[in-house]
Amino acid sequence: MSVSPLAPDLILILLTALICGLIAKKLRLPLLVGYLIGGMVFGRIIASFIPENGIINSIAEIGVALLLFTIGLEFSLQRLKESAEVIIFGSFIQILLSILIGTVIFPLLGLDFWTSLFLGIVFSLSSTAIVVKSLSDIGELETLHGEITQGWLFFQDLWTIPIMVVLPFINPLLNYNNIGLISTSLIIRNLIISLSLFVIIIALGKNFVPKLFEKIADFKSRELLLISAVIFCLTFAYLFQRIGLSYAMGAFVAGILISSSSAHHGIFAEVRPLRDLFATVFFISLGFMLDPFFIFKHWLMISILVVTVMLIKLFISFLLVIFLGFHTKIAALVGLLLISVGEFAFIISMNALQLQLINNETFLIIISVSFITLIISVPVIYNNFWIYYSLNHFINTKFPWVSDKLKTLNHHKQFNHTQLIDHVVVLGHGRVGKYICRALTMAQIPYLVVDYDHKIVKKLREEGINVIYGDPAEIDVLEFAQIKKAKVIIIAYEDRYMQKAIVINTLSMNPGITLICRSHHEEDKKILLSLGVKLVVQPEFEAAVTMVGKLLQMFNIEEKEIAGKISRLKIEHGLAG
Repeated sequence: MSVSPLAPDLILILLTALICGLIAKKLRLPLLVGYLIGGMVFGRIIASFIPENGIINSIAEIGVALLLFTIGLEFSLQRLKESAEVIIFGSFIQILLSILIGTVIFPLLGLDFWTSLFLGIVFSLSSTAIVVKSLSDIGELETLHGEITQGWLFFQDLWTIPIMVVLPFINPLLNYNNIGLISTSLIIRNLIISLSLFVIIIALGKNFVPKLFEKIADFKSRELLLISAVIFCLTFAYLFQRIGLSYAMGAFVAGILISSSSAHHGIFAEVRPLRDLFATVFFISLGFMLDPFFIFKHWLMISILVVTVMLIKLFISFLLVIFLGFHTKIAALVGLLLISVGEFAFIISMNALQLQLINNETFLIIISVSFITLIISVPVIYNNFWIYYSLNHFINTKFPWVSDKLKTLNHHKQFNHTQLIDHVVVLGHGRVGKYICRALTMAQIPYLVVDYDHKIVKKLREEGINVIYGDPAEIDVLEFAQIKKAKVIIIAYEDRYMQKAIVINTLSMNPGITLICRSHHEEDKKILLSLGVKLVVQPEFEAAVTMVGKLLQMFNIEEKEIAGKISRLKIEHGLAG
């Protein structure tokens, strides 16, 4: 029996993925970075053993389709509708400004106009996969800046639909002698295609497709659900390719259509292992295209592009988020999260290369810049708060006039001028702070709220609650909160850098005040207590204590004995019994 030529090829690629993935995990880097590095480092060796039969490329193409299919599954048309007023405008303007600035700056590096335009397009997009995964790892998906960033990224992905629609028609446009006569008809045609596609997504997303998959889910068969989803994904991808659009875009649209179904979480769970396997082949094969010698040869241009692209995206996002009414802290955090160049840049560039819109050198520049920004973005995301406070401190000390200007943008002096004494200052009116405030209201204890979410502040003012809009880590905001006259301060925010700044600033103004703080980590608890916090509440421990009490009641243990055991747990945890 003859051996399939596919088996040794896949073994080599997956073995490379395994080894480099383990190394990346050990270094606390995303697996994607490990795959890309593995493909780049071992690409030449592996390529010498893999014949040019197109099988690996076909598997990689399916991997791209399944990757974009699952990204589409994470879309929620209802959520997009709720956040449309801010994020649609912001993401669109950010992409547009990135493209315009790119077409002005990139020619200074010796690039022609069309190459600069294309670089501006692909570099305007950020990595949904890397950012969302990293935010999930550090527990910031549900923070204000995390939610804004997710919506921003989703709409960035959505804006790639008209970009990928237009791509196949650019080359014919450039090859015509009389560009003026054909440009209008092509643009109108592509706009109609984009608009029609969007209407189809909305119409089918609300009606036919969700009902179809809910019927399939009723059979309660995981295998049938998986097969149906893959068939739907690849069929849409094939149909889009047949009508001249992108194979990957067809899979992306298929995911968006199913995202409205109640079964989309189950579909995602079933498709994900298959996606990860096939997508691994894609990222390893993408790493094959990365040439270390090319990066070394063009290191100056690539370095300049990396720095330029990250700074452009950071400042545009920062300014837009401020313009949309958010605090400068939120704007800075969102800007830091969006500095990478995303996976859609790889896909759009591959399509452009196949359509001969760009040459191989431009393609390698795009891949190299994208690759480097991905690596840089990971530690930036993991340390976004530390970077923000470090930059804030640097600006305050070196450029105080800039700091004063930024503070005027936050309008934190606009609050109810109520004179309070022996009051409670609640820092953060989120999931924890709102219940504390409700209890204080019922107990008729005077309190004041500080928050940097302008929507929360507006709502509290309408309810007649004393509230300040600002970052409580800033000492002047604490002064407006009348910390010197306050009795207790509640730190409901979980940002460790903010917590330390608040504790230090508060105790410098009022050494006798009682501080109560939440914390999720044992090491943070020890630091906060050493700084002077009276009580550190750990939500996970409090949840465990409540569960223990309920559990022991089910076994008919007396209340006195239960109280004793809970007291023992608290003592072991460092709390009074």
